[in-house]
Amino acid sequence: MNLFKRSITAFLFLFLAVLMFQTGYGQKPEAEIEQFIKDYAKTYENITKSRDKQSVLNFVSKDLFSTIIKSNVVDDFGLIQSSYADFDAYLDQLLKADGMEVQYKVKNILRSILRGKSGVVLCEIAVQVSSKGEIWSKGTELTTFTLKKFTDGWKILSFNVVSLEEEQNKGTCLTEVFKASSGSYMVKTIVPMGGTYKTNVNNFEFNPGNDVIFIKLDSENSYSWVKDGPITKLAKGSQPEHVIGSAIDEYEAVLNIIRLDLYKNNCTDFKNKN
Repeated sequence: MNLFKRSITAFLFLFLAVLMFQTGYGQKPEAEIEQFIKDYAKTYENITKSRDKQSVLNFVSKDLFSTIIKSNVVDDFGLIQSSYADFDAYLDQLLKADGMEVQYKVKNILRSILRGKSGVVLCEIAVQVSSKGEIWSKGTELTTFTLKKFTDGWKILSFNVVSLEEEQNKGTCLTEVFKASSGSYMVKTIVPMGGTYKTNVNNFEFNPGNDVIFIKLDSENSYSWVKDGPITKLAKGSQPEHVIGSAIDEYEAVLNIIRLDLYKNNCTDFKNKN
């Protein structure tokens, strides 16, 4: 009987030893850096709620350097390179934007390598940016995080990101302005429209009145303008007239109508090809 009890005790001891090894020492060495990246993702995603920028910056080195290759919904590619200061400024922008929310979720860890105090983690990340419930953009980022362990813990030295945009409802718009010999203007504006970009063409004519200049948009009187003064959108239907901005000349009047009225809901900023 004593032999039986001793056998059971020995078996239980062996079982517990194996369990402890599997749950502790048996973890792969890369688990530490993989968890670090998951913690970073959660902290970054929560920044607009926590309002704690430093909690995100604690994950990165002051020598941070990032490279982002971005493919938008129409397969145009762009390159962005930035530093710690740029990342700091970007976080400030997120916090200043009213109602901004970020989803940043690690979908898959594709590969991780740990060698001494250096580590690399390759992730597939689902990203979505929205404001007040309206989705601005969403897509997938394949991100390689390069890490180093310092006396105060792991830090991210660099991000190398390939961003594949799947939807863009609000972002940078591209404008191109042409002036005809008649004095009228034609403006081509490329705006994000979900799964694609749409090119819109608008025509502007300036007709002097008694005290103001009337601006025809696509052959319809739509605005009045006092030179070097306010631009007023004329009443239409149940919408009363209201001032949308001001301009010092015709060119600025055209651009401000595009920026402050026609496409204000689609564009966060504008780039002009002229």
